Parts: sequence; C-alpha cells; structure tokens
Amino acid sequence: MDIRQQITDDIIKALEAPGGLRPWSKSWASGQLAFNASSGEFYHGVNQFILGMQPHTDPRYLTYRQAQYMGLQVREGEHGTRIIKVVEVNRRQAEKEAGDTGEVLANEGGRSLVLKAYTVFNASQIDGMAPLPARVCDVQPAEVVEAIVRGLKDTGMKLHYGGNQPVYRLRSDEIICPAIADFHSLEDAQATILHECAHASGHPKRLARLHFDVQRGSPEYAREELRAELAAAMMTVTVGLPPPGPSMIESHASYVASWLEALRRDKGEIFRAAADAQKICDYLSERALAAVPKPIPQPTEQATEVADEPAIARKPLRPAMGMG
Repeated sequence: MDIRQQITDDIIKALEAPGGLRPWSKSWASGQLAFNASSGEFYHGVNQFILGMQPHTDPRYLTYRQAQYMGLQVREGEHGTRIIKVVEVNRRQAEKEAGDTGEVLANEGGRSLVLKAYTVFNASQIDGMAPLPARVCDVQPAEVVEAIVRGLKDTGMKLHYGGNQPVYRLRSDEIICPAIADFHSLEDAQATILHECAHASGHPKRLARLHFDVQRGSPEYAREELRAELAAAMMTVTVGLPPPGPSMIESHASYVASWLEALRRDKGEIFRAAADAQKICDYLSERALAAVPKPIPQPTEQATEVADEPAIARKPLRPAMGMG
C-alpha cells in the first residue's frame, strides 16, 4: 500500500470539495492540537493535520492497544484514523517491517527508513474515557502574538503598518501589515501577522528556507505559501485564536489551485510541507519564549534572613498547549 499517495489523495479530495475550503481551515474544533492520551505527547508534522481534519471535537487519541491497556474499550463498529511514523531498521528487515501497510523510504548502508501506518481512535469513540478537562490558559492570544513578533524583531525583522495587502519582504526583512482597524476583527489581524511571521522564519539568517530569486506565481512560491498556511493554522490553535473567519478563508483561496498542482505532481510534498510547518511553529515558539522579559532581582534589606527562601519571579509566558 502506498501510504503517502493515500494521504495525499485524501487531502486533494478535501481541497476539491464544494466550497474550495482548505481542509485545515476549520481544523481542531476543540481549540486544541491533537495529542496522544496515553503519553500526553502532541502529534507532529502531517499527523497533526490528518487528525485536525477529522470531525471530532476531542483532541485526544489512542491506539486500540493503548485503550485496552488503560482499561478502556473502543466501541464496536468505530473506524479509526490512519496516521504514520518513520522508523529506522536493519536493512535486511526493512521489507518485513514495512509489511502490507508500510513503505521503505530509503536505504543507506545497512540501515533503512520505513514509513509505517497505524490507526488511532478519538476519545469520543472510546467507552470509559474521562471528560476532557477544560483548557486553562492565563495568557491572552494578543500577548503571544506580540511575543512572537518581539522575538523575530530581536533577530532583525521589522514590522510596519500601512498599505492594502499584508506581505513579508525578504530582501528588507520586514512585514508590511494593513492597519489593525482595516481587518474584519482583531483575531483576523493577529492570524495574518502569524502567517507573515511564518514567512519571516524562512529568512536565510533564521531557518534558511527562502531564496531571494523566488518569483511570485512560481511553484516555489506556492510551496512556501503552503508551508506558511499550515504553520499559521497550527499556531492559531496554539495561541488560542478562534478558527479563521470567511474573509480570511477567502483571502488565500487563489492558492488552492497551485497547491493542488503541487500535491498531484509529488505525493511527498504534503509530508515535507507539514514537516517544515512544524519546524516553523517550533522556531516561533522558541523566539517568543526567548523574548519574554526576564524578572529583575529586587534588592532587599533582609537578604541574609531570606536567603534560603525561593525567589519569587514573574511567571514566564507559557501559553497552553505547548508553546514552550
């Protein structure tokens, strides 16, 4: 079975659905990224988007065995969601490890990389799951977006307001964004800034993803837009912004045709794009945390008396769902 082709076909089908919406435009209905309920770890790369495209409102997933081990039961008749993982194995065992549901990606020396598929079930498909705890976050989305911008500014990026269209200019390393009042909502403005920050992460002095000679409308340009779009979708959920409104969805509709062309041409494109989007999110998160002001020690007249007491510092910026 060709796992990559199957996943790519599913995404192409979603892109071609009536309305032309990107399948991730209304993802993560719970407002949280998908995570494994046994390990507590978030899914990464393309797995996050596969699960985000599902209709479930609970972000928790388990394999059948994990559910059994936890004393839970997947309900009879439920269909899980196929996701992937890459494992390194002895080359002699590669084909056996891949089996009927896997794929050997590469061979080097005596080792092989094998792409394997496995099935997970949503918490809503499992009997005995405890209710999903309410999301607790004492940091506002605006603070997180501001911290991301400040972190990029610390590396030399500039942000200016004005003009009619948001854009990131690689040569001058600056984001040009319309005035906040020109957006339909503050949330749309913040989502737009996140999208342009995703582009800015690709500057040669950051993640070195962008090239100065890329022309608008080229296949390279479309691939970069796909990466920024995926990263912005994930960051929007991470910082606690609501799903994009109609105006935001329409604003990038012109890219859908070029994305479809890229996906049809190369079954590996969505996997590379999702991996790059994950790198973008990780980088922006790191820059945001690095930009948080450090507490300034306050002198005290009783320093010798309280030397053994823990220092009291301002709580660092750490939004819910793994910004740090």
